[in-house]
Amino acid sequence: MKKKEHYVWVEDAHIFYQVIGQGKPLVLLHGNGENHKYFRSQIQFFRREYQLILIDTRGHGKSSPGYRRWNFGLLAKDVEAVLECLGIEKAAFLGFSDGANLALEVALRSPKRVTSLILVSGNLNPQGMKKGFYLRTKLMYWLYEKIGKINQRACLKWQLYGLMACHPHINERELSRLKVPVLIIAGEKDLIKENHTRHIHNLIPNSDLVLVPGAGHMGIYEKPETYNRMIGKFLKKTVAKIEK
Repeated sequence: MKKKEHYVWVEDAHIFYQVIGQGKPLVLLHGNGENHKYFRSQIQFFRREYQLILIDTRGHGKSSPGYRRWNFGLLAKDVEAVLECLGIEKAAFLGFSDGANLALEVALRSPKRVTSLILVSGNLNPQGMKKGFYLRTKLMYWLYEKIGKINQRACLKWQLYGLMACHPHINERELSRLKVPVLIIAGEKDLIKENHTRHIHNLIPNSDLVLVPGAGHMGIYEKPETYNRMIGKFLKKTVAKIEK
């Protein structure tokens, strides 16, 4: 299988990306504190049917952090730059956790770039997280903000926790503009509130919702066969519609 590793320079950061396989492009966006390798089960499952575009979010994996404060608008520009570099005009997006939030940001910013969306355990705002996890996240964000003034590594952690404690801020009214097929997946024991996940589903026209029994926030990695089957079925259905 064809395999490439590259970087694209985006204003103040080198963004790492990897291309695996051939076929219709599928962009995979990982969660907070992770990198593209967390999708190893998805890579093996989908590489024979799709051209996988794997991106390390800035400050994650092999991508440099840059010097600006992170937000999902900035991260979306990084993703768009990778697609432009590859000459890819349209792609399906699979995002997990912060990656789901990023995929949604790209879809709202550049709707013509997105053919379909799979949003796994995403949220529209920090309050979408369960209270205990949200409060721990805010505490860690505050601690690393203090330590980050004298320690560069802590400053990076501050940025990471900031993406969860202070972001995203998805405008709910804009979700009605989404015209592409959307699959929303969350675990029944997710860190995202179930009513928040259902709220996202209700806001996005004609979206599909699946709550995976027994799964937590990391279900896509802990139960890859279950998630891959659902995602694969959704992609085949939506790709067929696009081709018609």
